[in-house]
Amino acid sequence: MADSKTLKENKGKTEFYNRVKAELAKKRVVLPPSAAVAGVYARVDRDRGVWKAPANVSLASVIGPTVKINNQEQENLNIEPTSGKSINAIRSFTGKGTLVWGARTLAGNDNEWRYIPVRRLFNLIEESIQKSTSFVVFESNNAITWLKVKTMVETYLEGLWRQGSLAGPTPEQAFFVNVGLGKSMTTQDILEGRLIVEIGIAAVRPAEFIILRFSHKLQEA
Repeated sequence: MADSKTLKENKGKTEFYNRVKAELAKKRVVLPPSAAVAGVYARVDRDRGVWKAPANVSLASVIGPTVKINNQEQENLNIEPTSGKSINAIRSFTGKGTLVWGARTLAGNDNEWRYIPVRRLFNLIEESIQKSTSFVVFESNNAITWLKVKTMVETYLEGLWRQGSLAGPTPEQAFFVNVGLGKSMTTQDILEGRLIVEIGIAAVRPAEFIILRFSHKLQEA
């Protein structure tokens, strides 16, 4: 029977095929937001990078959220006064569709780690540098090795800066890398086999609020 076949197998039967498609189009499924938000992360990472907030991004193939939230209601979700936890809402906007409207971590009261892209950028840099510098294990802990590590890390960070992931008009203002005796290590560190690299990064933070200031300018003669 035709009904027992797959939709693809019945594609040649135009009337039946279109009828089945019309019925399927009427079906609605309520899904948790986790899969959709994971897809937004992946899309933003691919198109821009982990330093771009996964917010103000539309959800594909979504009719709308089951719970409608307005600006006043979301204010109570941004930061929970006691614990500082934040909830990133998914909201529906006229003419824009359904958007992820928030990019905060659970550390809502922490100025350093408040935003998701900042936390993920530091995770990316830490993991990437750890992997790329693993070659120095059991190498001589001397000035030649320090220079190799410093050059490698600075080249990597400058590449990120050129992509817009770090703040500062110049690389010198965007990051610093210190490695060596008297800079990041003591003689005791070297004797105990530790190669310590100090890295400072000026991460770009998202513009969460747009504030417009108007003043009345009097007519000049």
